[in-house]
Amino acid sequence: MPPHPISLSALLPELILLVGGCAVLLLGVATTADRRRLAPWVTLLALVTAVVVVLFDVLITGRASHPPAAGSGLFYGSLATFVRIAALELGVLLVLVNWSAGREEERGEFLALLLFALTGLLLVAPADNLWLLFLAVELVSIPTYVLVVLSRSNAAALEAGTKYFYLGALSAAVLAYGLSFLYGVSGTASLAATTQAVIHALREPGSLQGGLAMVGIVLSLAGLLFKIAAVPLHFYVADVYQGASSPVAGLLGFVPKLAGLIAIFKIVALTGFWDTENRTIFWLLWLLAVASMTVGNVLALRQTNIKRLLAYSGVAHAGYMLVGVLAGPLAGKALATDGVSILGNGPAAVLFYIVIYGLANLGAFAVLGLLRTRGGPCETLRDVAGLLRREPGLALLLALAMFTLMGLPPTPGFWGKLALFGSALTASRLTGDTWLIVLVIIAVLNSALAAAYYLRVIAAVLLYENEQPAYAVPREAQSIGALLCGFLILIFTFYPSGLMRAGQRATRELSEPRATAARTEIPVASAVDPPFAPP
Repeated sequence: MPPHPISLSALLPELILLVGGCAVLLLGVATTADRRRLAPWVTLLALVTAVVVVLFDVLITGRASHPPAAGSGLFYGSLATFVRIAALELGVLLVLVNWSAGREEERGEFLALLLFALTGLLLVAPADNLWLLFLAVELVSIPTYVLVVLSRSNAAALEAGTKYFYLGALSAAVLAYGLSFLYGVSGTASLAATTQAVIHALREPGSLQGGLAMVGIVLSLAGLLFKIAAVPLHFYVADVYQGASSPVAGLLGFVPKLAGLIAIFKIVALTGFWDTENRTIFWLLWLLAVASMTVGNVLALRQTNIKRLLAYSGVAHAGYMLVGVLAGPLAGKALATDGVSILGNGPAAVLFYIVIYGLANLGAFAVLGLLRTRGGPCETLRDVAGLLRREPGLALLLALAMFTLMGLPPTPGFWGKLALFGSALTASRLTGDTWLIVLVIIAVLNSALAAAYYLRVIAAVLLYENEQPAYAVPREAQSIGALLCGFLILIFTFYPSGLMRAGQRATRELSEPRATAARTEIPVASAVDPPFAPP
């Protein structure tokens, strides 16, 4: 079949964000202040329009996926639909939380970069080509380098941005180098054809092809570890979170992490690790998971700055998510009679967990962004002491976010950890691998360790007093964004099954991989049940 362009209707949400970003960029340099003030509204309009388009496709037309086009490098299946809904809905919250971020003359640039980063995130999931996957991941990352330092003039912020940029450039080079090895093994950039070539090469570990394939996988995973802030590429995270404004730090905890995890799904799928026994990849991910959760929690225990505490907490949460990657999707398929069981579907549990983590993390940083103390930003445990007496609403929101990150029952953080650890135990029972049980025990012990520093923040907010307690600045949009984060956390506390089922449907294509020939002939992707919709 000769190559032909993909339908524009399949790319409509991405095009809306791209056009919206260009329009916002132009509004940011308008000569009048009234036009510049339209930038946040146009950004919000672009995101809401894209959400409506996706929901119309899913809920009205019943078409949750689009047929790919030959040579397009895109496959819009159930995973892409989930990422679209999650990214766009949390994107609305990100815009509200960052409504007044940056100086007025730079706000258009700020919001345009946010839209471009979300556009890259929407392209990571459907990427069916090695180079398109690389470009989509970098389209997520490059705007964040600028967002960290935009409208920030203090030395700490500029140092953090410089460190973030250079380490990000290093990770991009390592990722591109790893993908080039995989391209050399397969001779094509198509993920389906590369999967067949890599699996065949890894079955001959002593051969040149097998060595090149393993080097390519290891380098590709190393480049993606930077995106999710996992050990050993976590050194930048605390300085960057502390140097960035609180709303931007909330963005860094969701957008790059989700992009990195989706890309990790695709790289792991290339090895056939979820279908066959590949102990090298297993041990690599196992050690990374243990190191990330342990190092992240130990370093977080030493922090008195809440932004640095949440940064190292993010390292630990990356380790928890790698537990779900290790579990894989196939055990759940073996358990379920009419779908994929959440207790056996590791990637589905990861998708549930990253959305909950993104909401709680953004909610915590949104509250910090609204607070001021002694004329400066609110960042330390001492700064939030006595908050309950002065700002009870924000104090309760911050406590709810911390309880969710801690995984206290019945918050959705608890359901997420139950799904992650349950998927690993299920995979262990079906495969007989006792090392997955050891991994779950280590993860549970780390979760108990993490409770210590989350409770320190909660105690400071609810129990301690301060002679100069923090006060809230009057910003309506940011307050609405923080309130919506808390509201969604409560929704998923009492109704987690909707998001869990959405994760199950999204990962069906991982547990039922399509053949190379099927991708070449370009079948019409079968419709799936609609993903989670906004409450």
